Amino acid sequence: MITKPNLSPAAVREWLSKNAEDLPWTMLGICEAIGASPGTERAQVHDAVRYCVTAGFLARTDTKMGPVFQLTGQGMPRVVLTDEERKERKRAADAKRVRIRVPRAPRPPRPVQARAANVAIRAANIPAPAAVKPRDRVETVEQFQARGGEVQVLPTVWDRVAA
Repeated sequence: MITKPNLSPAAVREWLSKNAEDLPWTMLGICEAIGASPGTERAQVHDAVRYCVTAGFLARTDTKMGPVFQLTGQGMPRVVLTDEERKERKRAADAKRVRIRVPRAPRPPRPVQARAANVAIRAANIPAPAAVKPRDRVETVEQFQARGGEVQVLPTVWDRVAA
């Protein structure tokens, strides 16, 4: 039976402290050395390393190969809370989660209108149709020829086709 590696942030910090001679580390190197398989386990290692960088335990340097990590020599800050402080933080977190719903003021009643009034309101919002401009009468070909005009008939493709 294969045992799963302990991937808690404390276990990752412990491994990093024990293997300080192998500096600098890449994220892939850390995951392979700890024995984290791809997927969820590597995501847990990524989170632990990210937390170590944020806390100042590790320093991240971006290189052409990708980010590399080194120990800074600083310890991890450890905050020890008393029971009262822990309860107070829990109360504050619970208070944030609880939303107090303030009842709204009731809306004023909508006036009841007769159907005729509703139709009149809608009719007032309909735009008036555009006015149609009267057009001058257009001269036909026969009228143009009667006046003495000449019409040039151009040959078309369908005139050339033998029926």
